[in-house]
Amino acid sequence: MLTHTDIAETDYDEYNPATTYGDGDNVMETAVGIHHNYESLQAGNVGHTLTDTAWWLDLGATNRWQVFDAKTGSQTTATGASMHYDLTPGEVIDAIALLNLDATSVQIVGDDPVAGEIYNESYNLVTTVAVLDWYMYWFEPIIRATDLVKTDLATIGIPPYTAAVWTITITNTDSIAACGEIVIGLQATLGALEYGAEAGIVDYSTKTADAYGNFTITERAYSKRNSYDVTVFNTAVNEVFRLLSVYRATALVWVGHEDYTMFIVYGFYKDFRIGMRYPAYSIMTIDIEGLA
Repeated sequence: MLTHTDIAETDYDEYNPATTYGDGDNVMETAVGIHHNYESLQAGNVGHTLTDTAWWLDLGATNRWQVFDAKTGSQTTATGASMHYDLTPGEVIDAIALLNLDATSVQIVGDDPVAGEIYNESYNLVTTVAVLDWYMYWFEPIIRATDLVKTDLATIGIPPYTAAVWTITITNTDSIAACGEIVIGLQATLGALEYGAEAGIVDYSTKTADAYGNFTITERAYSKRNSYDVTVFNTAVNEVFRLLSVYRATALVWVGHEDYTMFIVYGFYKDFRIGMRYPAYSIMTIDIEGLA
């Protein structure tokens, strides 16, 4: 579905089985469905396939493809202030999520080969959620949202455009543009988020102390955790139960609230329970476990 991007795939030289690689040398493989970087683990490395873990360490997706590697912590970075991705899904989509952004603005454009432009919206990522008074507005550092979810791509009255090309432009006028993950697809509403939702992280960093109390801290990735209570109409509980059963092992973007990025998680549900407590609606408790 990636039909164009201005992010060059030039991380390292392409792997050549006839070349002798030294310890620590890096290569990449850009075959369809792979697009990964590798590091040689030994000197005199020649003729060994990249899947041989005794000789090669898989470093993950190339810079161009890190936005599709199901890891929000790794980012695709531009060489300048902007990056562009053209996606042609070949099917109807109505939602786009951009996660772990380093950007000042995002533009999303949808073009159909017959109908022309069907969507064109720009979003300023400056957030005022934490601005409590005029002093903070004028003197505190500018805060920008790191996640953006748009669920209005299929506006009422617009027919389904299965051939549309979706162009995503990510701009950072202050520095280098970067994005951790691009996820597109169809949305489903499970219910209404109740007050009392909880958000947190699991930190995979290590903090170890020696016998004298001196700490060594190794910073590593972290993943989000959310816990929701959701009001579900009883007329919909069977479908909600079915959907969650179908997608039990699929990474999804969970959106508790679009305005609060702490309630936007890309990952899996760990557990859910539906209690049919009232004649018209039920309360579902669901725990979400994010990808690092």
